[in-house]
Amino acid sequence: MSFYLDIGYSQLNKKGEELCGDSVETLRSDDVTVIVLADGLGSGVKANILSRITAKTAATMLKMGCSVDEVLETIAVTLPMCKVRKLAYSTFSILQIDNNGQAYLAEFDNPHAYLGKKGSLYYLNRDRRRIGDKEIAEARFKLEEGNWLVLISDGVLHAGLGGVLNLGWGELEVGKHIKDLAAKGYDAADLALEVIKKCNELYGGKPGDDVSVVAVKYRKLRTVTALVGPPRNPADDRKAIAKLLAAGGKKVVCGGTTSKIVSRITGKKVEVNLAGSSEEVPPTGFMQGIDLVTEGAITLYCALQFLKKGVKLRDVNQALDGASQLVSEFLQADEVHFIVGLAVNQAMHYPGFPLSCVMKNQTVRDVAEMLLSIGKKVTIEYF
Repeated sequence: MSFYLDIGYSQLNKKGEELCGDSVETLRSDDVTVIVLADGLGSGVKANILSRITAKTAATMLKMGCSVDEVLETIAVTLPMCKVRKLAYSTFSILQIDNNGQAYLAEFDNPHAYLGKKGSLYYLNRDRRRIGDKEIAEARFKLEEGNWLVLISDGVLHAGLGGVLNLGWGELEVGKHIKDLAAKGYDAADLALEVIKKCNELYGGKPGDDVSVVAVKYRKLRTVTALVGPPRNPADDRKAIAKLLAAGGKKVVCGGTTSKIVSRITGKKVEVNLAGSSEEVPPTGFMQGIDLVTEGAITLYCALQFLKKGVKLRDVNQALDGASQLVSEFLQADEVHFIVGLAVNQAMHYPGFPLSCVMKNQTVRDVAEMLLSIGKKVTIEYF
């Protein structure tokens, strides 16, 4: 069974600052994922530079196979202690997770990360050791399906300090809030955003510190395979459709002619779903064994415009029109595979039909680029 690390983060800048003094770095490889949350001393430009150097250095070295001891030694040389305040120029949390779910967490003067599953919060036992003049807290553990972790900077714990909460939000209350949010099934990005929203509320919209939240969820891999347009050679129809039907995960068919070919070969009837129509987008359809059936060129073009506007899953997952549903499938997926037929679109013969819609292959490539830019894995094959 394939699993996926869903990672999302959100931040608030300290009141009056243009840059956040915290930095988040995420590096994925075939074997391991490294996440670093660094908190630079102070705020503003200086803190931003210090935290970015720390996060980038740590993540890069760990990805190259260096130990946390080597990382700390390098950072200690690069960013010494502040002689006046006797504090490190940058604190940090490091999270490494391999493909088998084996996790390693190292924390240097950052608040403890939270670990849980659904609506439960787990205690994570940590060992402390010294590396040079610095003490780190370490934990090694195995993730199971449904586990989540949340890393925070100290701006989260201080939310409300001296205002609505005399002593700030605090570790226990933060943990309770995260647990309640996690029980609602938020994806990582939305989970992080919801915690940030609460922080901003407690700060009265004027954060007294930089605030960062990184959420990680360990769950089953989500895949979508989309058949877009009929093959150039009708002799390849069965081959293309067999690939679609053999794929795991969600299955999508884009195109009226394409859906008729799928119907003819599978013997499954296509029914029009008038509830899924709008003024801009043609209606969707129903077909047994297929998760979503849409019209082709126009729906793809509208879906691309949604992605260019940066819509979030929460913006489209309740919509009924085909473009919104298509974007929803893409945004929920971790991996998207396009099977693109190269048959000529007869719609190009209609006067006034948008050239961007006629160039179906280019539209698919543009959609793929947008999905890649937000961290999806995308592949395309042609028939």
